[in-house]
Amino acid sequence: MGRSLPVLGLLLIVAGCTAVNPPQAVRVSLAGAQIPLELVESWLLDAEDYCFEVERVQPVYLSQHGFQALAREESDVACTDRPITPRELADFGERQIKGYRVAFYGFALYVHPENPLDSIFAKHIKLLFQKKITDWKMLGGREGPITLYGPQKTTRGGMILMQQAKIWFAEPTWTPLGSDVEIVEQVAADATALGFAGIGFDQGVRYLGIRMQRTSPPAFPSLEEIESERYGLAKVIYVYFASPPNPAAQAVFDYLFSERGRTAIESTNVWPLARERAALPRTP
Repeated sequence: MGRSLPVLGLLLIVAGCTAVNPPQAVRVSLAGAQIPLELVESWLLDAEDYCFEVERVQPVYLSQHGFQALAREESDVACTDRPITPRELADFGERQIKGYRVAFYGFALYVHPENPLDSIFAKHIKLLFQKKITDWKMLGGREGPITLYGPQKTTRGGMILMQQAKIWFAEPTWTPLGSDVEIVEQVAADATALGFAGIGFDQGVRYLGIRMQRTSPPAFPSLEEIESERYGLAKVIYVYFASPPNPAAQAVFDYLFSERGRTAIESTNVWPLARERAALPRTP
């Protein structure tokens, strides 16, 4: 009998939610846009204080699918990359919903410190990565060829860049590298370079600003610009749920804004937002 106790202890440890003093088991249904939903799901599955069992409500594609599923009471939480619109809100009738900004992920255009160009028009990003703009002079900079560096197509950054360039099935028009650090290192060593990588790597390089309108002031990847949707290469991740929240939605909310939730978010190279910055203005 004595020799069986270690085996029993091991079974209880690996049993997860069925172990002695298990974490709180929570079954939750998520709906919404693909990247936000996949990220939120990954954070929930990394929880220790809860044992989340996640169900996806199909289709998992656009933010509007999340709002529609929530309005039909088919999901507990909508995971989106934009706020709800008045038209979508009308589908809820008299029911109240709440939305919170959880985190953001973003990318930037990096240039060499000696590059005199301050910013570019957002629509030129597509032309750059379609190789229709090939010289800095075409953007108002110094004459010289543009050397493009970016992520692998199969990464989150690669998917965003393919969407920007509208080249879903073609081979990359940029030199693909294995990490953001490698991309930025190439830019730091090459005065002709333009790199596309995650934000936060501006050591030895600098950000190239983006003008969403031709005559508007340039936006850079600061928290204020990202939260206000003025910076076009970043996405805020939102969660919406009915108010008052059901137990599953409340558990998701409590976990995402906990210390362990923040750690899980950071582990996926996404920037968490503090609880005091998360609440959205009253929904119109």
